[in-house]
Amino acid sequence: MKRVILVRHGESALNAANEHQKVLCGQFDTPLTDRGRDQARSAGMTLMGRRDLNITQAISSTLARTRETLDLILQQMPVRPEVLAPMAAFNERSLGIFEGRLEEDVFREYPHYQSDPQFCKFREHFEQKAPQGENLEDVTRRAWTAFESVRICAAGDLLIVSHCNTIRCLIGQALRLSEFETVRLRIRHATPIVLEGEREFRIDSDFPLG
Repeated sequence: MKRVILVRHGESALNAANEHQKVLCGQFDTPLTDRGRDQARSAGMTLMGRRDLNITQAISSTLARTRETLDLILQQMPVRPEVLAPMAAFNERSLGIFEGRLEEDVFREYPHYQSDPQFCKFREHFEQKAPQGENLEDVTRRAWTAFESVRICAAGDLLIVSHCNTIRCLIGQALRLSEFETVRLRIRHATPIVLEGEREFRIDSDFPLG
């Protein structure tokens, strides 16, 4: 039985900065912090300790934080799997013209995105989206198509390093979760989640969510 291992990238510079001043990230390219690099190495050690996994292919999004996370994970493995070309389909949800901007500046210019119920959930909603950005329906469509294409071609287990909302959408689709259940999924940095199954998926209990 093939398995798919989903890993969110390690802590990024913007993740760390957001503890003090909120920046809207989306697909804005931001590197890992030293903590994020340690998290990625730890994920690699965790996967190496699972002798039953047979990771034959690995892939990331096109963004630097996932590509570096994947490389650090693979450095911990004695046998390096085939690394596929990064795919934009596994990128984080786009925040369009808001990306890389301070939240307070965005809300000053677009106050309805802070207070109007028809707009204010744009960061994690299946209908609402930022101007020129994506909602989670868009993300699910592109990411699941890519997921199926690379999974079918994998000889053994497949490792995908991606992003919080993208992984939420993939798990939501795989487990047939409601939209409400999907957006409530907690996806930790550099913490492996293993999906088992072919048409009916389940989460490996050794790698629980949250």
